[in-house]
Amino acid sequence: MLAHVIRTALFVGVLLGTSTIVEGEGVGPVAARNPSPSTTGGGHAQATPATDGHSPYADRFDPSVAIRSLTPEQVGQIERGEGGGFALPAELNGVPGPRHVLDLAAELDLSDEQEAHVQTVLDEMRVDAVVAGDHYLDAVLTLEDGFRDGTLAADDLTARITEVHRREGELAAAHLAAHLETAALLTPAQVAEYGRLRGYE
Repeated sequence: MLAHVIRTALFVGVLLGTSTIVEGEGVGPVAARNPSPSTTGGGHAQATPATDGHSPYADRFDPSVAIRSLTPEQVGQIERGEGGGFALPAELNGVPGPRHVLDLAAELDLSDEQEAHVQTVLDEMRVDAVVAGDHYLDAVLTLEDGFRDGTLAADDLTARITEVHRREGELAAAHLAAHLETAALLTPAQVAEYGRLRGYE
């Protein structure tokens, strides 16, 4: 039993501390292999080791907020159906996202028809992402509430973490599906130019 609790606790640490938030299409389930010095996942700023015994996260602790393992910026992005890094598996592997394609419409020489279709993809993605994001935030809140009010038992921990990951996956899928749909609307030359304009060459 003790070993199970320890393994589960380590799983929580992975859940709340390994993903990288990056401004873009998609707070994401994507763990960065080489995170920048200033950021690390789940909205956690990279901690500078404290020398006075205080937690490096003390300056961001706010007892008035319901969800504390995500930054307010992340929560806002999720509530609006925006970025946070969920779409990085597509964005960083040559599959453009709808928002940035529309931002670069002139440079990519999009036709009126292409622009209209990409806008539809973006609009539908936002609707799906807002719904999925609400479910994800509810799952995170339920997990945090269990710790906060002392009602979370070890036997329930894995189920709550699994629910967080399931909802997180649904949110990621909403963003990633939009990338696939967007790429299918572009020519190979436009996809290549998108990568160049985004600085991926």
